[in-house]
Amino acid sequence: MKWNHYPFKLYIKRLSVSFFFGSALLLNIASFLWLALGIKSSSEQLFLHYTILFGVDYIGQYSQVYAVPGAGLIILIVNFLIGWFAYHKDPFVAQLLNFISFVCQIFVVFASYLIIFLNV
Repeated sequence: MKWNHYPFKLYIKRLSVSFFFGSALLLNIASFLWLALGIKSSSEQLFLHYTILFGVDYIGQYSQVYAVPGAGLIILIVNFLIGWFAYHKDPFVAQLLNFISFVCQIFVVFASYLIIFLNV
């Protein structure tokens, strides 16, 4: 049984796909760089989560700072691949998945800002 899927080069050339995927990828790279430049590498504990009710409730190592953009990158890649495989049946689903990835990356940038703000 041969599995048909939309050609990758044509999928990338779609304006909605390339805009949302490219923007989301740039936001993810920016959040990685922002965390790398904003927080100095050290062996001290860092604040990773803050709530208004309890204050700082999650403290961890420097390497755990990159968990948020790492999760965002996984979401971005998974949504992109699912959108590519689903594009030949329903282009709207692919566009929606890429848009959702873009929105997730906005939240990743906001979470990166909060992590930097807590630790500076």
